Amino acid sequence: MKATLGDDGRTIELGWQDGAVSRFHAMWLRDNALDDKTRSAGNGQRLITILDIPAETRIGAASIKGEVLEVTFIPEGKTVGFPAGWLRGHVYDRQRAHQPGWTAGDIQRWTKATMQ
Repeated sequence: MKATLGDDGRTIELGWQDGAVSRFHAMWLRDNALDDKTRSAGNGQRLITILDIPAETRIGAASIKGEVLEVTFIPEGKTVGFPAGWLRGHVYDRQRAHQPGWTAGDIQRWTKATMQ
């Protein structure tokens, strides 16, 4: 994994070993931080609201330590680690091509036959 800051720290781009590239916004990462002041360790419940995060939040520094992306948010000076697997599972900038009327494979459509 390789990390590159963009837009003056407002975004971070991650390059994966398979060649894929993912981009995350600093505010999204801060809002989804996995530390015990942001999320309950017992149940994962969010302990803050978006209004608790400074509007000018940016990534001041980022480094890769093993399989963890370590990010320091400014102006808070808060450092949080994000496991690579968690980040990969939460990528939100994927291009998905769907035809009109598309539904996921695990969705059961209601039809005249199923409604009888």
